[in-house]
This record gives sequence, structure tokens and C-alpha cells, in this order.
Amino acid sequence: MINKDSRIKNNLISSLIYQVVLISLSFLLPRLYLENFGSEVNGVLSTIKQIFVYMFLLEAGVGLATTQALYKRIGEKDYKSANEVLSATNSYYIRTGIIYLAIVLVIAVIYAYVIPTSIDSNVVFLIIILTALPALFSYFVQAKYRILMEVDGRKYVINNSETILQLASNAGKILVLVLTDSLILIQLIFCIMSLIQLAFLYFYAKRRYKWLDLNVEPDFDAISQKNSVLVHQLSGMVFNNTDVILISVLCDFKAVSIYAIYNIFFSQVQNFITSIVSSFTFALGQMFHTDREKFAKLFNVYETFYIMGTFIIYTLMAVFLLPLIQIYTSGINDAQYTNVWLVLLFVLMNLIAGSKLPSNAIIEYSGDFEKTRTYAIWEMVINITVSVAAILYMGICGAILGTIAALLYRVIMTIYYSNKKVLKRSQMCTYKIVISNGAVFAVIMAMFFVDTFSNVSFLQLLINGIVHSVWIVGLYLLVNFAFNKSAFKTIFELYRRKTNQ
Repeated sequence: MINKDSRIKNNLISSLIYQVVLISLSFLLPRLYLENFGSEVNGVLSTIKQIFVYMFLLEAGVGLATTQALYKRIGEKDYKSANEVLSATNSYYIRTGIIYLAIVLVIAVIYAYVIPTSIDSNVVFLIIILTALPALFSYFVQAKYRILMEVDGRKYVINNSETILQLASNAGKILVLVLTDSLILIQLIFCIMSLIQLAFLYFYAKRRYKWLDLNVEPDFDAISQKNSVLVHQLSGMVFNNTDVILISVLCDFKAVSIYAIYNIFFSQVQNFITSIVSSFTFALGQMFHTDREKFAKLFNVYETFYIMGTFIIYTLMAVFLLPLIQIYTSGINDAQYTNVWLVLLFVLMNLIAGSKLPSNAIIEYSGDFEKTRTYAIWEMVINITVSVAAILYMGICGAILGTIAALLYRVIMTIYYSNKKVLKRSQMCTYKIVISNGAVFAVIMAMFFVDTFSNVSFLQLLINGIVHSVWIVGLYLLVNFAFNKSAFKTIFELYRRKTNQ
């Protein structure tokens, strides 16, 4: 247990360091892209990035299916069975790598030489190829080891290597942006550093897990739910990335750039939240299969604090994001970046998405991907249908409204299934948390609309942020304590037990 606690602490610290570095760099680079190349080029690069996110679907659900299969095996130290699972995973990944290479070449040709952009066609071709190389290496060599390390609670090793990668590659990118305007050189730097990082993780895993043997008979049945997992992943892709694609097709690349700038703020916040949660999810995943009673108590804590934390963070963003956008895009006049309704819609979208994630984790732990894939399919249908129709009338805002409509359906169904079918408890256990936090959010929004602090300096914004954060956090804590004392009681018990050791 001590070893597991140590890994949780290491995961958390490394995740926080990584996110601080990533967030800082994520805000700096797009600004430099806008200054050096303009909104259209930034929109083109953002679209290419989203295309590669969709390429992840070639993984066909193998990664998550492997993760679910390994929780019980690693938790019980059944290394023979774990090797059989990883051997099957390796076989799938090699096949995926071959398919990935072929599709990348086709996309590179089409996007470079068929779709018109302001960037030279040969440059676009090389950017796509250089972007693809690290993923190709991962499929053939490294990906299965990364999954094993995460299930084993050694995410901190991955985080530390990612931190070094981001610092080194982005320092190189910034230097290039200051000295020249070579998009190829920028991507080449990232490609080389990514390959070095992947090689490090490969050698670390080979040295750390002496019991690894991928030459054993593969257990394909252990990851037989990969096709159902794929449906869930496709739904996630549609949620996270379809908006950019649809906006680029139905609007223009300047609209994509506007969406991308807003998405920087929200995606980095979500990554920050995810990095904290991923520090201990391996322990919850193993506990689900080994100690269900203890899991139930700790999951109540996780669900309560995750949803509360999500509402706190996005409430603060609703109040303070617009002036941040104004400051961030000052001097960029080729597109209109300040939009009150975009802020509010982005906040609502992320609040709804955050409300379902703890329940969704239950489905992942239980491995009920096949039983819930219908929910994912309908989410995709609603998202794409409503988004296309709404974009034609409302532009960027329409894309987000389509996503919100789909999320509302998925949240209801996910909360229902995880509570009634897996945890065997009332759905109100979750709804009580969501509704109580939603009420606090509504009250605060009635007091502060999203443009309250527009046209202020960064220093003024910082002071207002600190002052109002104190009472907003306090209000959320008070309401959640009133409605879910058991979660707080569990926290106090764990703290008391820890201090008495």
C-alpha cells in the first residue's frame, strides 16, 4: 500500500509540473503563430492537428481494452496472463502501424495538393509526414509499454519525459519563430524530440519489467471488446474534434482559428483536471476488481470532488475568460476573437462533459463497453446532425450547441447505467451532486455575467480573480458539504488514519 501511495504522490507531482509547463507553452506558441503567419495559417495548422487526432481511431479501441484487461491482472500480480494480453496488443498495434502509414501518405497527398491553402503544397506535405512519424514509431515499438506503465501506476515516468519533451521542443520552436518562418523546421524539431522521448520510455519499460515476454501465445479474447471500445472512442473524437472539421468545411479557416484560441484555454484546463485524476485512477481501477466495498466509499469521494472541482473551475472561467481572451488577442485584427456567447457555450459544454466523467469511469472499470455502445452511437448521430444544421445558421456557436445537445443525452444515459447496472444504487446519488453544483453555478452567473470584467488590465484581472475565487470556492464547498457529508467524512477519516501512522 505504501508503494501504491508513493506512486500516486509521484504521479500527482509530475502531472502538476507537466501541466504547468504545457499550459505556459500552449498559450505562448499560438500567439506567435498568429503574429508570424496570421489567423488563416493558424486555422490550417489547427485543422491538420485535428485530422491526426482522428487518425488515433485506427488504434481501434485496443489501448483502452488492454487497460481494462490489465487492471485485475496487474493488481493480482498475474504476470503470465498480463504477458498474454500484451502479446495480443502488440500484434494489433503492428497491423495498425502498417495501415496508419498507408493512410498518412494518402492524406498528405490529398491535403497538400488537392485542398487549397495559403501554405505551399510541399510544405503541407512535409508537415503531415513529420507529424505522423512519432505515432508510427509508437505503434510499432512503444505503445503497449506505455499502457503497462499507466496501469502499474508509473504515469510519473511518462509525465517527466513529456515535460522534458515539451520544454526542449517548444524552446526550439520559439527560437525558430523568432529567427525565421520555417514551418517545416518547427515540425522537424518536435518530431526528433518526440522520437527521443518514445525511445526513452521503451528502454525504461524493458529494464523495469523483467517479466515481460511478448513471444507468448496472445490472448485475443482478453481484449475482445476492442470494437465496442472503438465506438466509445469514436464518440469521444466526435465530441472533442468534429467542431473544428465542420467549421473548416462550412465556415472558413479564420473561424477555425477563433474556435482554436478558445479551445486552447478549455482544453488546457481539462488536461490539468485529467492529469490530477490520472494520478490515482490506476488504484481505483485495480480496487474495483479486488475490493468493491472500499472502492464504493472512495468512488463517492472521487465523484463528489471531481464534479465540484469541475464546477468551480468553469465558473471562474465563465467570469474571467473574456477579458483574458481580449488581452491574449490584442493587436490581432484579422478576425473577431471576443465573443460573450462563445465563452458561455464553451463553459456549459465542459460542465456537462465533466458531470459524466466519473460515471463513465465506472463503465471503463467494469469493461461494459459493448453494453453501452448504443449510447455512444446516438451521441455521435445527435452531435453531427445538430451541429451541421446549427452551424449553417449560427456559425461557431452552432457547432457547440450541437455538441451540448449530444452531451445532454449521453450524460443522462451514462449516469443511469453506471449507477443502476454496475454500482446497484440510485441515480440520485450522482444527480444530487450535479444539481446542487448546478444551482450554485446558476446563482453566480446571475451575479456575474461573462463580460463583467471586460476591458481591464491583466493586473486588475488577477486581483479580481483572487478575491472572487475565495468566496466562490467557499460557497461550493459549503453546498457540497451540506448535500454529501459522507464524502467529506471519508476524507477526514483517511487523513486521520494517515497522520496516525
